[in-house]
Amino acid sequence: MSRVTISDIAEKLGISTAAVSYALNDRPGVSGATRQRVLDLADEMGWQPHSIARSLRSNRAMSVGMVLARDAEEVANEPFYSYVQAGVERHLAAHDYSLTMSRPGGAPGDDLEVYRRWALQQRVDGVILFDMVVDDPRVELLAELNLPAVEVTSDATVGPLPRVVVDDSGDARILVHHLADQGYRSIVHLSGPTHLVHETLRRTAVARACQEFGLPAAQHSCEYTLADGARGFRDAIERSTRFPVGVIGSSDLLAAGALTAAREESMAVPQEVGLVSWDDSLPCQLAAPALSCLNRNPLAMGATAAELLLARLAGTTRHSVRMPPSRLVVRDSSDRNRVLLNS
Repeated sequence: MSRVTISDIAEKLGISTAAVSYALNDRPGVSGATRQRVLDLADEMGWQPHSIARSLRSNRAMSVGMVLARDAEEVANEPFYSYVQAGVERHLAAHDYSLTMSRPGGAPGDDLEVYRRWALQQRVDGVILFDMVVDDPRVELLAELNLPAVEVTSDATVGPLPRVVVDDSGDARILVHHLADQGYRSIVHLSGPTHLVHETLRRTAVARACQEFGLPAAQHSCEYTLADGARGFRDAIERSTRFPVGVIGSSDLLAAGALTAAREESMAVPQEVGLVSWDDSLPCQLAAPALSCLNRNPLAMGATAAELLLARLAGTTRHSVRMPPSRLVVRDSSDRNRVLLNS
């Protein structure tokens, strides 16, 4: 029989995992009646704290925090972080932890206030950081707040925080190699905002891979929106002189926006324009034509980040974990050789 988790208790009672966690750990945030219901059911189901949870000091919040400091509409339309969040929550639930989320918007400094408030209220035991920037102010602040953290990043260099390292350099080479193999004679890279460390590293990696394969490259910085993907595509195509051209979108929204623009410009996909996305999602699969992509396994990425943070909270020294290589999923948007063969 599988071990009873707080998710099992929450499902039976019809309440959140956070409420169950608060009740089981005698934390504020639930009523006395709810606390007693949770304790009674936990005893009835034979719930026992996980071994890692038992090793942690008893006054912990039993919750981990994630802050997405992006525009609310952007977060709502970005499937990648939904998958990551699901991976984080699945791993935490198996260890009797819950996830506390905050989406304060994109105004500078709003996310820092969230961390200060969490630390003051002892809402979370640690946090997972995404979207690292150069000289990221969160690192120093979290050290001052004595709030443990891990980061998910493309930067493999040793830093002050434990990190889950994603191989964006390897990803860039996979994408450029694929487009070169399909006969595209130039590359357009629609990157995300360049203040993000992973986007800066992606731009460098794409340029290096294009040089390796002898392909001219143009790079355009965009926001992660459909509209910016379309705008970036049109700007790039106006300047392109070597066709067919392969287009890399740093997110599924950018690639989908470029696809929309290509169709509006009556450009043949994949014969004249090939499109690939750095992330996979349901919209990529449902697009017409379906968008080729990298499957980076964001579920595993989230679970790995949660595992690394819980290990740190338990006192285990583990500085970094490298994610396995991404897998290229070839679909109609860039499968030019097959289309030409069958035409």
